Amino acid sequence: MRQQSGDVSLVSEDVKRMADLLKSGATMLSDTCPVCGSPLFKVKGDIFCAKCNKPVVYARATGPQATVSPSMLLESVEQTIIGKITETNELLKLEKDPEKLSIYSNLVFGWLSMLEKIRNLKGNLSNL
Repeated sequence: MRQQSGDVSLVSEDVKRMADLLKSGATMLSDTCPVCGSPLFKVKGDIFCAKCNKPVVYARATGPQATVSPSMLLESVEQTIIGKITETNELLKLEKDPEKLSIYSNLVFGWLSMLEKIRNLKGNLSNL
């Protein structure tokens, strides 16, 4: 699967923004953006989506809400993370700059750690 250069530059900007957040001391959370599905970051106490380039606010439910089974939710998050790993892998293939390679590698490492945790949770749920 080959991406067009416009797609790569768009993904590259998203990944660069995420890397910049990590470099500035932000924490990548296990939560994902409700709009785009990208990982959320905690920046000085605020939650932020790097891809949407907007803050994210958690809202308290005040009435009845739709429920999603934990296994379906974990499956959705797993697919999002796999997509992010795939996008970043394409960037890694093309990148020559050692600093950017390091940044992309750190992002992949974080996503792989999240993926491992999700798969462990899925295994625990199936054993119940």
